[in-house]
Amino acid sequence: RTEAEIVMLENTICVFRAGIDVMFYVIGAVDENELVLVGVLDAMYEALNGILRSHLEKRTLLDNLDLVLLTADELVDGGLILEP
Repeated sequence: RTEAEIVMLENTICVFRAGIDVMFYVIGAVDENELVLVGVLDAMYEALNGILRSHLEKRTLLDNLDLVLLTADELVDGGLILEP
């Protein structure tokens, strides 16, 4: 299991986590709480991991893009975090 990494780039905070052959990113403003961003990233990663039965690889994500987009839509609405 990989943990989320936090990087500050210019005026944004980027948290990321690796899958098998994909990377998951959550990007926020510099004044955003890093723990909240990590919570969003972990929620997205764990939800997709459960839905796709631990097959977080590029081909599986592309084949199930509708589920990936629905998961993102349920988590974030117009840039506002609904429930991490």
